[in-house]
Amino acid sequence: MIRYGDARRDLAVRESPPARIPEIEIQARLFAGEYGSVWTTTDGRRVEILHFGDWNREAGPDFRGVRFRFDGTAECDGDLEVDMDARDWERHGHATNPAYTGVRLQLFVNTSRVAAFARTSEFCEVPQARLALDERPACPLAGHPGAVAHDEAQAMIEEAAEFRLRAKSAAYARAVSLHGADTALFHAVAAGLGYKNNAIPFLLAAQRAGLRAAGGPTGEALLFGLAGFLQPRVFDEADDATRDYLKPLWDCWWTLRDPLARLVLPREIWKLSGIRPSNHPHRRFGALAAVAVGFPRLRAAVRSAGQTGFVEFFRNLSHPYWTRHWNLSAARLENDLALVGPDRVRDLLVNAYFPSIPLDRAREAICALSGTTPGGRIRLASEWLVGLVDRRLMRTARQQQGLLQLYSDFGSLTALEAWARIGNGSA
Repeated sequence: MIRYGDARRDLAVRESPPARIPEIEIQARLFAGEYGSVWTTTDGRRVEILHFGDWNREAGPDFRGVRFRFDGTAECDGDLEVDMDARDWERHGHATNPAYTGVRLQLFVNTSRVAAFARTSEFCEVPQARLALDERPACPLAGHPGAVAHDEAQAMIEEAAEFRLRAKSAAYARAVSLHGADTALFHAVAAGLGYKNNAIPFLLAAQRAGLRAAGGPTGEALLFGLAGFLQPRVFDEADDATRDYLKPLWDCWWTLRDPLARLVLPREIWKLSGIRPSNHPHRRFGALAAVAVGFPRLRAAVRSAGQTGFVEFFRNLSHPYWTRHWNLSAARLENDLALVGPDRVRDLLVNAYFPSIPLDRAREAICALSGTTPGGRIRLASEWLVGLVDRRLMRTARQQQGLLQLYSDFGSLTALEAWARIGNGSA
């Protein structure tokens, strides 16, 4: 049986280029370590980012004070620019802008037949490297009836689940090396609270606020302000309880917002339709603020009790306003509601806690963890694989992770074609 990753890479080469990903999402994923930290420049040098420095809040390069190492030589500091196209350096006027004289690397996504070069206003060459996103559009799996036997389906799921677990663990390890263990965990929890619809906005807000500031006296105002949720209309139309909650946040954000205006997330980045009330981003941000404040307790719980401590921390997480409200415009609930429900806690285990522990322990734990209520993508993947929603294929969290990976990687093929690549060798 060939390695799952080999079949996946082979398919990526044969398929059309990836769908366009917003540049702000690329920066968030890059900062989190998802796209790696080592690349080869267009002139053949090895470049490694040791630390991403600071996300630039003003005009100029995307990241300042980045720590680089070229070809294993001495480390150097400088700025980093991220562009969609290699030619954007000239198109955007960076070559004549003195603000870009400190750039030591341009990462770009798309190449062209026309050679592209980067130089500063002082005529110094800027190394360039391609950022391979390895992203494919989500496939609806329509028109691909199930065609493999149950044991073959299990084998495919196992291969995909192992690949996914290793990829998450590797990405988490990169995040730790770039930002430290506490920040890596905070970012992973933030993305998990955003769930599939709003993972990137949550990650961006957590990255831009920073764990220390988010957990400080102004942290909740900072998070809600950066998310773009502190709007005058919301305050004006709120009931008394919500106004009482929002007023101190507003008073605090008013003193912070001017220098942070460029970092406030645009409204169009949020996905609010088709979301259960308990998953509304307003409520999830209340949970993220509570996590930031209680992060020392989370760290202590994990160190003393591991997975059990992680689960208990989220089960006991509370907030004086958000345990009784769906969002900033909803009426007060009659009874308290868990700030983070059981399904979301299990999702956080899979996406935040398990990647943080040794691979052998993570593998054992995810196999023992029951799956959440199967979502649409998991059910579709089962239908594509065996022709029906087979509950035997989605009982554990590991099985569900395997189905999700198959959904994103091989949905453009029939199940038999996917089995031929994964199980019997690449065609």
